[in-house]
Amino acid sequence: MKRILSLPTVALLAMAASGLAPRGGPSEYPAHASAGQLTVAAAAVSVDQAKKIFGARIDQAGYLVFEVALYPEPGSEATVSLGDFALRLGADGNSVRAAEPEVVAAATIPDHILGQPESQGNVNVSTSSGHPSTDIGPKGGVSNSQGIGVTSYPDAPPPPNAGAKAAARKRLDQSLASKQLPTGRITQPVAGYLYFPKPSGRARKDGFELSWSGENGQAKLTVPPGK
Repeated sequence: MKRILSLPTVALLAMAASGLAPRGGPSEYPAHASAGQLTVAAAAVSVDQAKKIFGARIDQAGYLVFEVALYPEPGSEATVSLGDFALRLGADGNSVRAAEPEVVAAATIPDHILGQPESQGNVNVSTSSGHPSTDIGPKGGVSNSQGIGVTSYPDAPPPPNAGAKAAARKRLDQSLASKQLPTGRITQPVAGYLYFPKPSGRARKDGFELSWSGENGQAKLTVPPGK
């Protein structure tokens, strides 16, 4: 007998396939705060932990990782969006928004490492340098020639390991996406990672200020640095 799933059930199953398993409760995270019928909890992921999780130094590309969990009260629901979250270093720093996984992967393994040109597409224009060539014509005359070449190929061939680097970036993108905090409508606790550009400002011993602003209200958490 074939089982038919309703659209809401399919959506919930798709959401359950991504992110992380939430911890036992908000108090199991270093920081948590309530916003209406929703509790936001978070923990900073250290550079070493992030490298073990993703197999890449995304911190060297300028990104920080935070484990974030949302706990709606029983019988309530909320809508989750990356744009709801902001991070800053205290009151004197600027706020930054969470980045998409593909942006983080591209910054960690950029195009120039893959041997791809970064400007003006794949079209290159070259001109001859030095003195123009001198040729003797069929009737004994002398002619000068100077050329301009247009090609659709880069000046230099891609590095030998470009294919492996491209595959590594794809794997990193998939890993970041699969572990990211699920977005959409939730009725049960969810958890996952968020990736933020490093905010400017003076470093604080007490950590980062992570804020959430959604339809349920607003919450601000002071998240200590990862260990």
